[in-house]
Amino acid sequence: MPTRIIQQSGRHLPFLNGSIRTRLILWNTAALVILMSVLGVTSRLISMKVMMASVDSELVRSTKMFLRPPQFPPPTEHRPAQQLASSGPDSDNVYRELFYNQDGAHAIASDRRPCWDTVALKRALKGETVFSTVQIADGSVRIITLPSFTPFGAKGAVQRAYPLKDILRAVASITTTLLLLAPIALLAAVWMGTALTRRVLNRVHVMTLAAKTQRSFSDRLPSTGNDEFSELAGAFNGMLADLEIAYSHQREMLERQQRFTADASHELKTPLTVIRGVAGMGAGRATLDERTRGAFADIEIAAESMSGLVQDLLLLARSDEGHVPEDVTELLLMEVVTSACQLAGEPERVEMNVEDPDMIVMGSHTDFNRLFRNIIENGLKYSRNTQKPVVITLKKCGETAVVTVQDRGIGIAPEHIPHLGERFYRVDSSRTRPTGGTGLGLSICRSILAGYRGKMGIHSAIGVGTAVTVTLPLQNS
Repeated sequence: MPTRIIQQSGRHLPFLNGSIRTRLILWNTAALVILMSVLGVTSRLISMKVMMASVDSELVRSTKMFLRPPQFPPPTEHRPAQQLASSGPDSDNVYRELFYNQDGAHAIASDRRPCWDTVALKRALKGETVFSTVQIADGSVRIITLPSFTPFGAKGAVQRAYPLKDILRAVASITTTLLLLAPIALLAAVWMGTALTRRVLNRVHVMTLAAKTQRSFSDRLPSTGNDEFSELAGAFNGMLADLEIAYSHQREMLERQQRFTADASHELKTPLTVIRGVAGMGAGRATLDERTRGAFADIEIAAESMSGLVQDLLLLARSDEGHVPEDVTELLLMEVVTSACQLAGEPERVEMNVEDPDMIVMGSHTDFNRLFRNIIENGLKYSRNTQKPVVITLKKCGETAVVTVQDRGIGIAPEHIPHLGERFYRVDSSRTRPTGGTGLGLSICRSILAGYRGKMGIHSAIGVGTAVTVTLPLQNS
């Protein structure tokens, strides 16, 4: 079943394409900065509102006495009305009360101060109490205008002003303080965002370290608490448990298969030897007719082919068991490849390009002969129709020796290349019995290379040919 990959689409800001830790720090810092900004603006607005409410309360208190008729006697010749505007401790206050008759004229003729707010005065004469703010040369002034009694006991209106210079100065001080504290608040937000992010992702870091240090499916991630990270760890541990069970079953089946292969190969060696001996004797007896001798010859050929298959299976079984050859020694790579060319047959169709003839590798001469013989035989076999030579190149690449066998044969389709090296895998009918073998040749090659820390790569194209590259560590590495 093909793997389904889910990708999230959408536009993202460039600075949000980093790690989750970076994004969380940015988001947490932004959230804290916004929160602090909102708190600062709110504090300023509340302070302004509280101060204005205090001013309004003071204006109401100072004009409350004018809501009822005056209790002092009316003006006389000894205390004329003009003195009312200039007597008392508040007489020098330009923001003191302004009294108006019902027609909007000054109730005290000697008080020539202009009206603070004519619109509010008209509304007050209709019975409304109005608070307003006006701008004068000295700054903003808070005004209260309300229906009242004049000092003469007549109904009218009164206006009282309160300068906002001190209030605005205090609000400006608050604003300046908030602006001065902004860099400190920003640094605090970054620190808090980083601390919060580190606290949240610390468990992810612990889980990551635990996952990196796992050596088997029996290891588990730490799972504490009852949050989303615990659910993730639990789900991952459940997956590990399922993988452990599946791996155990697969390993058990593979061991059974390996034991069966080894046992069957051992058991088949003796019968095949007997069959080959009897068939050889029968094919060589002159007393038998030609048809019978031909049948014995076919049996001998089939027995030899089966013996080769059994030998291949035994080799793979020993490799699966981790068998180490006893004849491992230093080998001159060029000599090994040359010997394999002679064993493969048709040495006249092989060209060798040796860039470094002194490369030495560690290994078994028998194993490496089998390795390169299989690869060279394949190159000769599948390029026989073209009659073009097989080119073998030996070169040194760092601490490794690289051997490339290039043929100019029929080539291999791309969909088959990933499966080359699987046991009993053959590409198609053109590579079965007429030209192909048992399908174990490349499997044996990969098995031999695995025992010597080597690698094999295959590149091919239909109608162009196939290149098999073998990489082996040099002796001094």
